[in-house]
Amino acid sequence: MARAKVRNPDTTLLEHSNAFLRSLILSAVDGVIAADMNGKILIFNDAASQLLGYTPKEALENLNIRDIYPGDDARIVMRKLRSKECGEKGKLKTCEVSLRMKSGAIVPISLNASIIYDKGREVATIGFFHDLREDLEIKRELEATQMQLLQAEKLASLGKLAAGVAHQLNNPLNGITLFTRIVMEEHDLDRDVKKDLMRIFKDAERCRDIVKELLEFARQTRQEIKPQNLNRAVSRTIFLLQSQAIFHNIEIEKAFSPGLPKVPVDIQQIYHVFMNLIINAAEAMEGSGKLTVKSHRSRSGRSVCFEISDTGPGVPEDVIPRIFDPFFTTKEHGKGTGLGLSVAYGIVQNHQGNITVRNNPGGGATFVVELPLTQGEDHVTVSD
Repeated sequence: MARAKVRNPDTTLLEHSNAFLRSLILSAVDGVIAADMNGKILIFNDAASQLLGYTPKEALENLNIRDIYPGDDARIVMRKLRSKECGEKGKLKTCEVSLRMKSGAIVPISLNASIIYDKGREVATIGFFHDLREDLEIKRELEATQMQLLQAEKLASLGKLAAGVAHQLNNPLNGITLFTRIVMEEHDLDRDVKKDLMRIFKDAERCRDIVKELLEFARQTRQEIKPQNLNRAVSRTIFLLQSQAIFHNIEIEKAFSPGLPKVPVDIQQIYHVFMNLIINAAEAMEGSGKLTVKSHRSRSGRSVCFEISDTGPGVPEDVIPRIFDPFFTTKEHGKGTGLGLSVAYGIVQNHQGNITVRNNPGGGATFVVELPLTQGEDHVTVSD
């Protein structure tokens, strides 16, 4: 009689343990990739497949671990693993590296990796890959929000100071311009004296304009909010400006989205924003180039966006974080107060909107103004 084959309980337990461990690795949220010391992939879980675009079969049969690292990064990772520069030798913790997807795109990831040893000899490596794209996007959004909050606090503090200074300067400046004009009109003066007085008068007028901008910057009057057709408002602003000498050699293109809803704004303040941005674009091009003004609804549908683009030199990257700061200007001394963009920023913020700037790939810069729409029944569609 043949004997029945009896399985070793320890062997059965080991098989169950191995199967459970494999199931854990394959179902892990982060990508898990193991490879031998020649680079042949031994483990490639579903998360790694979703991250890099290879099927597990492709990875196990045809892919070398070096293929997923751009450039010489695979060698650099191994050098770090074999050293103590990132902690314990043979281990790498939360190291930010890049991986190359099957499509060729580069993905930022956080890597935790280890060398697997057998009797002191390196036999394999295993890495846990966490996709950082969403984390980095959230970080960028938080930094942008923090920047906006700091900007708003800065504007509020400087606004109070500016209002006090402006009111104190207004009366003496009015006196200077008034009495300078009276002296010039009522007295027979030498030409050189009149020339000097005219210089005083013009400089006093410039000071008065700066005070006016300070008061606009610090404006705390109640807004007259009414639903407005902003396509029409921008068209009117362009019509008023295009006859000025600086616009004579500038091509103006309007690309307005038809049927935009009316937007609740203080129209006089919004005129000021559009006028400032359009003049700013013309000055950036030094009176020669192309100005493009576009309008459209935001992706969420809850706001209206206006993009004002120029073909000038663009904004230096180190200037972008400061471009809306009060009194910051890149213009020559005496040609700008540094308040225009900060006033525009403050107005848009007071409308619970947002204003940003970016450089265009082909050159020039684009300012984007986003203003929220009214809710419910206040949506009124208009024709252009």
